Amino acid sequence: MPLPLVLVHGYASSGNAFGSWRNAFVAAGRQVTDIFIGNYVTLNNEVTVDDIANGFNRALHEKGLDRAPFDAIVHSTGMLVMRSWLTAANPAVPRNGLLKHLVALAPATFGSPIAAKGRSLLGRIFIGSKTFGPDFLDSGNLVLSNLELGSQFTWDLAHRDLIDRKLYGPGNDTPYVFVFDGTNDYGKLAEIFDRHDQEGSDGVVRWSGVALNTRKIILNLGVSKGGVQMSDFSNLLDIPMIPVAGVHHNQIMSVPPDGLIQLVLAALNVNSQEAFNNFHNNLVANSDVVKQGRAKLQGQNWQQFVVRARDNHGSPITDYSIEIIARASDGSEISIPEFEADVHPYAADNSFRCFHVKLDELQGKITGKRLIARIIAKTGTNLVGYQGYGTNMTEGATPDFGPVDLDISDFDGRTPGKSLFFPFTTTLIEIILNREPITKDIFSFS
Repeated sequence: MPLPLVLVHGYASSGNAFGSWRNAFVAAGRQVTDIFIGNYVTLNNEVTVDDIANGFNRALHEKGLDRAPFDAIVHSTGMLVMRSWLTAANPAVPRNGLLKHLVALAPATFGSPIAAKGRSLLGRIFIGSKTFGPDFLDSGNLVLSNLELGSQFTWDLAHRDLIDRKLYGPGNDTPYVFVFDGTNDYGKLAEIFDRHDQEGSDGVVRWSGVALNTRKIILNLGVSKGGVQMSDFSNLLDIPMIPVAGVHHNQIMSVPPDGLIQLVLAALNVNSQEAFNNFHNNLVANSDVVKQGRAKLQGQNWQQFVVRARDNHGSPITDYSIEIIARASDGSEISIPEFEADVHPYAADNSFRCFHVKLDELQGKITGKRLIARIIAKTGTNLVGYQGYGTNMTEGATPDFGPVDLDISDFDGRTPGKSLFFPFTTTLIEIILNREPITKDIFSFS
């Protein structure tokens, strides 16, 4: 017997957006009484994604859905709501045991390039609340901040469910997760946005920012010997994006292709690791709508990096740069400008930055060369400075730190599973420096 099915919409939307999907489930034999379509507030400047997740939990309790297993389908921001709910601190019942299947349609797993536009006057006019009252023309500032590229919210959330803990997998002790995204953008309509907002995306979310096979690399220069640390790639979550041809961010909801509907129905029936593997290796591999989607993505291999710089006290470093260099055996260097071609600093804290890289343009530049991360940082005062240890580093703290070169050739791709560049993924990079007083003037006794 199918489990109750919970549907969670995206930003500035409503449960009505699931109309086509609801009809498809009913046509497939689902009982209307087992389909629960959520509605939540986003166009309020004081509400956060965590607030919505708490409201979601109360709504589950009212329906008795917090005491028995259920499945969920989410769209766009709904993915952040579901992940926030799953990772809430000290729940009465382990929540990843309640959620059995999670189907993500064009999920905003790592936010959206157009989230920052929502706080503009244009965004408030076109998508803001139109109800007269305290929320009139509100566009949901805090939700949009959560959704912004490189936000601390998505960084912290990724650590809670993808890095420090792994809450998803191919076994029945965790939710089975399936991620789908369209291969079209908004075409002519997209001309109102910056070209970077649409490249490598379904018009709203980036192909590289939807999957759950996230990696993390730590450039830790705050330890005595310096070096590079990384997350456990050997146990990496293998939950990739499944490309769907012919639809953009909204059409995946309003006019889902029949091939996609069939895949989603099959995904909800997966109940073992063998079935999960069969779903990807056979059903997905032989799906015409997926084959067409993969053909559409040929030459469109994008990757997203989210970089955070902090000191050994955990405080943000906001004035810094990171550059990737390819160094040949004769010492000659080739810069990788593609790494810095599209950078978005998080507005609330510039220590977080999102880099969007088209990997197809790197071919031939890095083959057979050592990869170097070149780091520069500034404190903005002569009283304190940053200090690092390791390759080509001095021990004295200075206000202007670097440029410092750190060899990251372990990630040149020659070792299976260890590569800095991996298409359709988001890689987290954390830079850590020591912050120390430079002079005695900062504190002294008279």
